[in-house]
Amino acid sequence: MTKQLVVDGPGERWDSAVAGHLRWIRGLLDSLGLPAERRSALRHRLRAVEARAADPELRVAVFGEASSGKSTLLNAFLRRRLLPSSARVTTHTTTVLRHRDGAEGVVVRTADDDVLTWPSAAFAQWTGLRHTSRPGDLEDALERVLTTELAEQVRDLEVLSPVRLLGGGTAVLDTPGFSVTERGHRELAVAAARQADLALVVVPAVAAMSMTLVDFLSGPLLDHQDRCAFVLTKIDLLDEDERAEVVEVVENRLKELGIGDPVLLPCAPGQALKELTAPGAGGPEPEGHLARFLAVEARIAELATERRQFAIAATVLGLLSDLLSAVEESAQSQRAELSRTERGLAALSLPDFPAFLDAWAQRTVDRAGSELSHAASAGIPAASRATLETKVVDAVAGDKIGNMSEAAGNVSRIVRLHLREEAERAVRTAADRAGELLTSGAEELARDFTTEYSALAGLAGEVWAAPEAPAVRATDLPAPDLSGVDETLTAIGTRLSASDNWRTGGGAMAGALAGSLIAPGIGTVIGGALGALIGKRSNDAAREQFLELARPIIAAAHEEIGALVGDSLLRVRAGVTDSIAALRRQYDDEWGAEIVRLTAENDRRRAELAAGIAAMEEAADGAGRRREKVAALRGEAARTVPDPEEQ
Repeated sequence: MTKQLVVDGPGERWDSAVAGHLRWIRGLLDSLGLPAERRSALRHRLRAVEARAADPELRVAVFGEASSGKSTLLNAFLRRRLLPSSARVTTHTTTVLRHRDGAEGVVVRTADDDVLTWPSAAFAQWTGLRHTSRPGDLEDALERVLTTELAEQVRDLEVLSPVRLLGGGTAVLDTPGFSVTERGHRELAVAAARQADLALVVVPAVAAMSMTLVDFLSGPLLDHQDRCAFVLTKIDLLDEDERAEVVEVVENRLKELGIGDPVLLPCAPGQALKELTAPGAGGPEPEGHLARFLAVEARIAELATERRQFAIAATVLGLLSDLLSAVEESAQSQRAELSRTERGLAALSLPDFPAFLDAWAQRTVDRAGSELSHAASAGIPAASRATLETKVVDAVAGDKIGNMSEAAGNVSRIVRLHLREEAERAVRTAADRAGELLTSGAEELARDFTTEYSALAGLAGEVWAAPEAPAVRATDLPAPDLSGVDETLTAIGTRLSASDNWRTGGGAMAGALAGSLIAPGIGTVIGGALGALIGKRSNDAAREQFLELARPIIAAAHEEIGALVGDSLLRVRAGVTDSIAALRRQYDDEWGAEIVRLTAENDRRRAELAAGIAAMEEAADGAGRRREKVAALRGEAARTVPDPEEQ
């Protein structure tokens, strides 16, 4: 007596359990945030399981290596040589054999989704054969479809026969030989194994248990071994006393592979087919190989009949188990991906945006201020003083001092031009350097901003264009203000050049002007003394006295001009500070609100990720628990199959 299958509680049958699991998966796929491609693949598998669960047809798949006798076995089931040898089959699809009352037929679905039936004019045109319905021409049609270039165009192939194949409601799946090297044949065998309620594995007695067969049993058929029956073909090629030994060897080898109680069905389909198709066949009492084959066929039909409910249940449960495993794997994979993203967000340590801008502005101001302050404090360099000294000495050399008015004018002009050039050089050099500091500061800001905040946009799932460094040029700074230098030096040149009284009583007045205008604030005492002495000495004495008294005056002029240059550099520094502040405001205006938005988006994203991870963990755990229940249910189905020998 077969006991009722239960899951989750007494009285709940396998079909109800399957329906519940399928509903759970369907709802889960609608709610989980899986990638579209993965979700689509799982839904496709879900529909396949649903369709199989609703289909009462029993499916018997036949597997075998090339030249194993598989095609001969199938032709014996069909009672005639209809299918070509599997060694010549090149189609990349599984051929399905089904019963149909009346006459034979073929249905082909091409890669273009065209449906062609034999016999028909369209089928004849496609194959290049005559349009005929004679049974004998069907072999030619199948030969053309299965072994020529037409095979590349076949997506599905169904052969219809009036012969009842292994009982009513049974479809036989003929898979390409799994040892061939043609691309995709092994994959077809794997797919057929998933759909098979009963698997007939053809084992040639003359070359039993090859490594290829062992590999197939340990691979694609590993989870289907409880639904396998092994047809030991070509038994007629063994001596009578060898047959029992070969059966025993095969049985022991199968047990070593983990198949506890293998069903072995030795027969000679080739000899049986000869007798079935021989003239006058169909006698009342078949004998020999035909009798053995018919007994094997009956046993297969018996297995199919007795195991129908449980075999179909096991197939559906196996498909469901695969689907749950795929759901579990997908959920775990997605959870890992979400966790990686969450860790990336957690590891992202972003500074406060205003504080980031303030820190940059302060660094840049300090750097520029330090260099400009140093330039301002340096004044006119010593080399410049030495150069001016040489120029002044040359201006009063020889008898040039004889014309005191001209000599004084030359000295005044030399001092004015030299100090003007030095002032311009110092201020322009500092301004150029300030421009370089601003440019490098702008580039640093753009680079650091991109480094710190582009990751924020990326983790928010957005494409973000980082800003380019603003172009900051030295000409953007305020022009150096040398008006004080110009006024002072111009006054010196004008007044000294206009004075004629160096050798007369006006010498003291000219000296006073030199003292006050070369370096305002020094006073007129030195100038008066200079004028008085110049009027009374020889040229050499006058020159020495002139230079002795002019040098401190010129030095004072240096200091005064240096102070004016320093004031101008302070204004350059103020311009740099203003430019830095303007650039900081520009970034704040353009990006402040965006950074706030992205930060909020990332906070939301982190919360969403946490919820997604929790949902994926729950889904994976749920799929795992359900998979264990389905495995137990499938095992229960196998244990409750009645043994025909006990009937």
